[in-house]
Amino acid sequence: MRQHLPAAVIAEGTRRRLETTLAWMERGTDFFVGRLAVLHDDELSAPSALPGWSRLHVLSHMARNARGLENLLRWAQTGVESPMYPSPEHRARDIEAGADRPPAEVRAEALAEIPRLRAAVDRLAEAAWEREVRTALGLPVLAAEVPWMRVREVWVHTVDLAAGVGFDDVEPAVARALVEEAVGRLAARDDAPAVELVVPERDERWVLGPGASGRTVVSGALGDLAAWLLGRSEGTGLAVSGALPALAPWL
Repeated sequence: MRQHLPAAVIAEGTRRRLETTLAWMERGTDFFVGRLAVLHDDELSAPSALPGWSRLHVLSHMARNARGLENLLRWAQTGVESPMYPSPEHRARDIEAGADRPPAEVRAEALAEIPRLRAAVDRLAEAAWEREVRTALGLPVLAAEVPWMRVREVWVHTVDLAAGVGFDDVEPAVARALVEEAVGRLAARDDAPAVELVVPERDERWVLGPGASGRTVVSGALGDLAAWLLGRSEGTGLAVSGALPALAPWL
């Protein structure tokens, strides 16, 4: 996959962002493929770490997410609007239908979409990375954010497969970026609790909610904080200066 883009064609900030996120996307894809390989087909019907979803649901979603991101890259390339999904309802029905197929087919579909998305990335003209598209939530973003959108999927949903890895196995730079995005989204909400998040061994901290004092301090390893912020943990491994606050969904 192309990871070095000429600064003369796109802005320097966009170029640096792409070089970082494309590398994370590649390594995250390897992480996903590697953990999927340890699961036998007869294990794919078992529950995932996501309530109400089996591992087959996770794989079905991963395939459809890749196609949706290919749609956004096509939009950026051609200028013709190409949404990720026809509608949220269609997306949900499609995931369910995909998960209802034989496990070997669901696995094959998820794996087959990987080279297709890579090819779509490689085909995109450099200038198209700075064209605007919209996410499945209707948010306008540059096409340069598409690799990051896949980074979230491959790293987080690999953990969701419940195949022997957790957020402490996510690359620290990726985990930090996930924490920063979750904090940014949650902090923008009017109902954000007053919380200070601390990673002592890295001397890193983030702040949520109003007020400069009286915050609940939540501290722990970066992976444990990421798991909690992303709704994958009830706070396991975290130290809290009071009651652990409830968080709204980050996405």
